[in-house]
Parts: sequence; C-alpha cells; structure tokens
Amino acid sequence: METQGLHKLLTRQINKYLSSDCLTNEGVQQFIKSVNESYKNFDRDKELFEHSSYLNEREYAEINKKLKEEINQRKQSVEKLVEAIHSIEKPEDTQSPNFNSENLVGLVEYLQQQIEHRKKIEIELRAAKEEAEKATQAKSDFLSMMSHEIRTPLNGIVGMTYLMAQEEVPPNIAENLKTLQFSIEHLHALINDILDFSKIEAGKVELEATSFDLKQLVSNIKQAHQLKAAENGDRIRLMVDDDIPESVIGDSLRISQVLSNLVSNAIKFTHDGTITIELSLQKQTATHAEVYISVKDTGIGIAPEKHQSIFEMFTQANSATTRKFGGTGLGLVITRRLLEMHGSSIHLESEEGKGAKFYFTINFSIGAKQEQPTLVRRDLLDDHSLKGVKVLLVEDYPFNVEVAVKFLTKWGVDVDVAENGQIGLDKFLANPYDIILMDLQMPVMDGYTATERIRAINKTIPIIALTASATFSNHDRAILSGISDYVTKPFNPRDLFQKLLRHRQAA
Repeated sequence: METQGLHKLLTRQINKYLSSDCLTNEGVQQFIKSVNESYKNFDRDKELFEHSSYLNEREYAEINKKLKEEINQRKQSVEKLVEAIHSIEKPEDTQSPNFNSENLVGLVEYLQQQIEHRKKIEIELRAAKEEAEKATQAKSDFLSMMSHEIRTPLNGIVGMTYLMAQEEVPPNIAENLKTLQFSIEHLHALINDILDFSKIEAGKVELEATSFDLKQLVSNIKQAHQLKAAENGDRIRLMVDDDIPESVIGDSLRISQVLSNLVSNAIKFTHDGTITIELSLQKQTATHAEVYISVKDTGIGIAPEKHQSIFEMFTQANSATTRKFGGTGLGLVITRRLLEMHGSSIHLESEEGKGAKFYFTINFSIGAKQEQPTLVRRDLLDDHSLKGVKVLLVEDYPFNVEVAVKFLTKWGVDVDVAENGQIGLDKFLANPYDIILMDLQMPVMDGYTATERIRAINKTIPIIALTASATFSNHDRAILSGISDYVTKPFNPRDLFQKLLRHRQAA
C-alpha cells in the first residue's frame, strides 16, 4: 500500500508500527483509509474552529469598542443635560433632581419640564410685548390727537395776535400783545418739543441726505435768534472757518434743530452777555469733511455734578431753573438723540457762574457746489403779490376760517370757503381755483380723501395741507394722497404767504 497522500501523522504511525506485510492486507488497507479520513476531517474541523474563534474575537472587540463609545456618549449626554439644567432659570418652587449618570431619564424629564416652563415665559413675554406696543401706539395716538386739539385753537390765537400787531394800537396794548406773542411762542415750542421727543422715542425720525450750505444755515440761525438775544441784552458772535466746504450732504432740518436748541438755550440762560457760535474744519478728504461745532455763552453756567443729568428727559439743572426760565427739559435730550443718529455725541464744558460751552463734531459727505436758488426776500413781500389769486379754503373750525380769511383777504386773495372735504370737492368740481388750502381732519369727508378725489381729476393744481396734524404718519399719508405742500398750525402768516406765492409762481 502506498502511504503517499495519507495524513502526515498517520504516515509516521504506519511506518513506526506496521510492517510491509500488514500493508498488503486488504482489511488493514480499508482501516487505514478510514483513519486517514478521520484525521483529515479533524484537521478541517480544527481549521474551522480556529477561524471561527478568530472571527468571534474580532467581533467581540468591535462590539466592546462600540459599547465603550456609547457609554462615553451617554456620560457626555448626562453632562450636557446637567449643564443645560444649570444654565436655565428655574422656578422658585422647583427642586433639582439627583444629578448623576444613572438618572438619565429623570434628567430628561426635568429638562423637558423646564423647557415647557421657558415656553410659557416666552408666551407671556410675547403677550407683554404686544401690550407694550399697543400702549406705545395708544400714546402716539393720544399725542397726535392732543397735538391736533391744542394746535387748532392755538392757530387762531397766533393769527389774531399777528393781525392785531399789524394794526395801530395804543402803547399799553402793544406791550400786552408783545407779552402774548412771547407766551404763544413759548407754548408752541413746548408742543414741538414733546412731539419731536415722541417721534424720536418711537423711532419715526429718519434722516434725510440733501445738499445744503452749512455756513449759510448757521448764519440764518444767528439771524433768527438775533431779536431774542437783543431782548436779553446779548450779542451773538459767529466764527466760521473759511475752509468748510460750500456744500455738504446731510439733514439740514435736523442740524438746524440741534443748533437752534443750543443757541436758544444759551440765550435763555444769558443776560447782557455773549453767545459765540463756532464752526471749524477738523479734517477733510476728497469725499468727507469733519466739522467741529460749538455754542458758547457767558451765562449762569452749570455745576459739574449736573452735567450728566441735564441730558436726561424732563430734567434741568435744578427746580429753580425750571421756575425761572421755564421749558420741558427735553431740548437737550432731543439734541443728544439727534446727534447720536448722526453718529456724533454732545459734550459740555461749564462751571456754575462761568457760562457753558456745548460742542460736537460731525462727519459730512461733501456735496457738489450748486447754484443758489433765487429766493423771494421776505422784506420785499407786499400785500399785492397774491392779488387776484383764487383760493379754496377747506376748513371746518370756524375761528380758524375767520383768521385765514382775514389774512387771505388782506393779501388780495379771492377766497372761497368749504366747511368739510365733501363740500370742498363739490366746489372744486363747480368752480376754477388756482390753489387749494386743505385741512386734513374734518367731518363728513377728511382732507386725505378729498385730495385723492381731486387728484383723480386734476393732477397739477397745488393743494397745500393747512393742518394741526403734525406727526410723521399724517405727513406721509398726506403726501401719498397727493398733497403738494404742508403748513403746520399754528403757522407763521409769512410762511403761508411764501408757500402761496411759490406755488402761484410755479403754476
């Protein structure tokens, strides 16, 4: 029997224990074949077992690694939950759970409770915000309504006082009229301060960007305050740097308001002294100019400990100041807010009894030099410039109708009156007019609707709003309805004259 091809171990055993004669025996050969198959089967089973064992060990290692990762993730999750729980604000009556890694479910439940609590707070805050917004709107509506109700009768007082001042009256009455005019101007200033402050607080003030002559603007402010300064025995000095550009870009109205507030304050607290307005160029590039502006007086001054408080609303240096000089205490607050909107800030140098100096710097874009428009000088106006102009006055307040008619008649205007917007529309349809003066808040049909109806028929006729509604929303609504121009009551008669003349010349 050939031993080749047999299992190595079986071959060694045959060679060791069996003789050649035994191997010739057929029975022995069959036995050897059976044993050889058993050896081979054993080797195959051994290989399978070893391979299986290797696979099991590798899978076990992988599973063990995953388990460790999951345990680590669970630990981190618990830590994050605990961190989140510590970071949230808990109700006073809530007890914290046991912060350990074995209490994951409890931690999740507790965190869910706190999330629900936070959602409840957010809902309450949202409701409170909506209530606050409603209150703000109610305040705005109230200010608008009160402004209208105060300005309407005040317009009649202003107009009548102006008319009486134009007449020949005895000296004692002239003195009384002068006092009356001062009181009216003071009341008007208070109303404007309150309205301006409410607009700024509500975020309704948007700065315009137009080209204007800063040096000319300051000169105009000096001229406007000259008379009041003279009454106090004050002199206004103007120091302007010639290097300041001829034209800058900004909101000339708000810059004028800032300077007027500062100059008016300086005059109010200075008697027999000097108010100095200074403008100097700090630095300039090809596109921008930084300008230093200051208003200095020789008045009563402000104690150092009061420097901050005077920029707070409804606050003056002391109560005696309020009693003696009056005012709302809003002028400087408005000034500070307007300068902040321009990216600037107001500064103060002052000592009690040694005057005060308010100053700031403001960065303007440089505008292109423009031809100055030809303006009609007020001192050259006469009562015949508007002679023959046909004006429709749409106004429901009888006293204001009386005042306006007296002015218009005095200027030679052919005036027709309508008591509300509907009558105004009917008269416009029936008669030709050169200009329409339109009140905005009237019964039956308001001025907005009447203007829209007129604009649907005639796109060009000048319609000037003559109204006590001074809020931005009313102004914007008026412009959208087709109003050509806007005069706010109480108005200076000269301002109305200028508007009428300008629109007559443009027609």
